[in-house]
Order: sequence, then C-alpha cells, then structure tokens
Amino acid sequence: GWLMTVDLAVTALLCLAQGTLVAGPILPGGLSWIAGLATMSIVIANFACRPPVAVPAGLVIVGAHLTGARWAEAADGGLVPAGIQVVQVVATAALMTVLRRAATAADLTLAAARAAQQAAEAERARRADEREQNRRMHDTVLATLVTIGTGGVPASSGMLRERAASELTLIGQVGRTLRADETVALDAHLRAAGDSAGLPVDWHLAACPTRAPVAAAVTGAAVEALANVARHTRATRVEVRLSTDDGRIRVEITDDGAGFDPGQVPGHRYGVREAIVGRMRSVGGDAEVRSTVGRGTTVLLWWPR
Repeated sequence: GWLMTVDLAVTALLCLAQGTLVAGPILPGGLSWIAGLATMSIVIANFACRPPVAVPAGLVIVGAHLTGARWAEAADGGLVPAGIQVVQVVATAALMTVLRRAATAADLTLAAARAAQQAAEAERARRADEREQNRRMHDTVLATLVTIGTGGVPASSGMLRERAASELTLIGQVGRTLRADETVALDAHLRAAGDSAGLPVDWHLAACPTRAPVAAAVTGAAVEALANVARHTRATRVEVRLSTDDGRIRVEITDDGAGFDPGQVPGHRYGVREAIVGRMRSVGGDAEVRSTVGRGTTVLLWWPR
C-alpha cells in the first residue's frame, strides 16, 4: 500500500510539472513520456488494488495530468490524453474485476477438487487398512477356529492356549501402522515368522533390507503360503528362497505336497486372493500361485510389480 501511494504521488507531481519536463510540441495527444508514466501508474494501481481504491487513484492521476497540461498551455488543453486515460481507468478496472472473479471461481474449483481428492485418498487408506486387518484375522484367528472345528487340536491343548494368547495380542495391535520410512531386515522377518509355522523349512535367504510396509506384506504373504502348506498339502519338504536383484525382491516358496488345481479354487475363498495376492498388491508388488495336482505347489512373491 505505501509503495503504491508513493508511486502515485510521484507520478502526480511529475504530471503537474510536465510544462518544465516535456518539450511543448509533444505535449498534445498524450505522446510524452509523462503520459506513458501516467498510463502505467493507472494500470498498476488496478493490478494492486480493488476498484474502490484503484479507480479514484487513477482519476487523481488523470486530473493531475490534465492540470499540468493546462498549466503548460498544451495545444489540446490536455483533453485528448485525459480522455484516453479515463478509458484506461475504466477498462483496466473492468478487466481486473473479471480476472479476479475468474480467479476466485478457479480457486473454489481447485479447493473442491483437492477436498474430493483428499476424501478419496482417505477412503482408499481406510479400505486398505480394513483389508489388512481382515488378512490378519484370516491368517490367525480364523485359521485357529478352523483347526479347532475340524478337530485338529484338542480344546485343552497347551499349544492352543499359547496360540490363542498370541493372537489376542495381535488383535490388540489392530490399527497400528508401521512407519513407512523404517527399514527392516526382510530375511530375518521371514525366518522368524516362518519358524512359527511349525514346518521343517529349508531356508535360502539373501540379506535384504527394505521398507517396513513392504517387509510386512511379503512376510504376511509368505506366512499364509506356509500355513496353507501345513493345512492342505501333506508336504515333506518346503523350501523358501529370497533373492534380490537391482532393488527387486523375489520370494519363492516351494513344497512337494499333493498340489491342487488353482482354477478350481472358489472365488469367495479369502486365502490366496487377499492374504497373498491382495497383500502384495497393496504395497505395489504381486504374487502368483503355480500348482499341479500330485506335483506340489510354488508361490512366487515379488516387489515391485
């Protein structure tokens, strides 16, 4: 504000003194450098201020230029430049009004778009979290209930009590998220989680530090694959290989069990669809299950996709 006030004041003074600053022959018609300066001050005033301020300020410049031209006895009495400058005041004020309204409308549209985008991202995050909690429940509590329901473990089993206690702890952690920037050792996570599956596993694990969410997804998918081996395949040998190549992670879980036909798995079954493939895709990876009846099963996990 103060800068515009100084600019307008200096311009007005120069307009009043144009008789001594401009040669007489170029005073008429608005051809002098002071007329150009007056025009720029009118335009800049409208850029800087709203019309209620910019229009009176522009008219002050018009009056000063007209008065200076009359004092200098310009041939046209300063009327031609004054007419041009009045048009400039009105036209610039109208133009800036249109631009400001358009800018306001654009800002409102962008704000609405940002709000919609944020709402969509929040919904995606909520759905992703919900799917992850469902996977955890499938991997643990539901698996235990199926084991009990099929008579695989006696209700009085000490192992069952220990497993139920650990799964209660897991349920208590629902909603807790890993830090995305945290780095963990995927090979150590795989071995620790796989050892809890109760299977004799032949491990071939390369050292693999990676981000915690990726490690959690790969480990969860691998544990589900091992749980499927324990529940369904009657395998005598299970092999887990972890390799890395140029930042890509690949996990291969192979067993020599009975195998199955992947095309015959019902679409509503949660295990492979969400607990393995869905979990990997949630962090930008993917998974594939290859199996043939009587010839074992191979589960491939890789990241990134």
